[in-house]
Amino acid sequence: MATQRSNRLTELGELQVQVLEALWKLGEGTVYDVLAKFAARKRPKYTTVLTVLRTLEEKGLATHRTEQRTYVFRPTVEQRELRRNVLTDVLGRVFAGSPSDLVAALLDVGQVTPETLAEMKALIAEREHEARDA
Repeated sequence: MATQRSNRLTELGELQVQVLEALWKLGEGTVYDVLAKFAARKRPKYTTVLTVLRTLEEKGLATHRTEQRTYVFRPTVEQRELRRNVLTDVLGRVFAGSPSDLVAALLDVGQVTPETLAEMKALIAEREHEARDA
């Protein structure tokens, strides 16, 4: 059974993830700082980002401190944790728990360069080494 926090991580909308990504890049920042991380043509409104940040706070995924009258937000979840939880959810729901099916689908999506394959092979070799040493 998934934990409440992992459910909150897998139920994020696209804009919520984009705002979290901006916070991860910034470390912490105001609504204006977050807005500056969006391309001009895709920049949401100030009030939209503020609402998203407050929603992320309600979900326990961000927090803020106050500097005079300005809220400075920071993430309370690491990017790696978000990725792990989302992939675990997708792995279970879409790939019946099969990591090899997930990897096969990743290889089928888009163009996989020789460099990407080399990186993946290195990661697999590293995991194999760790498993042997365990």
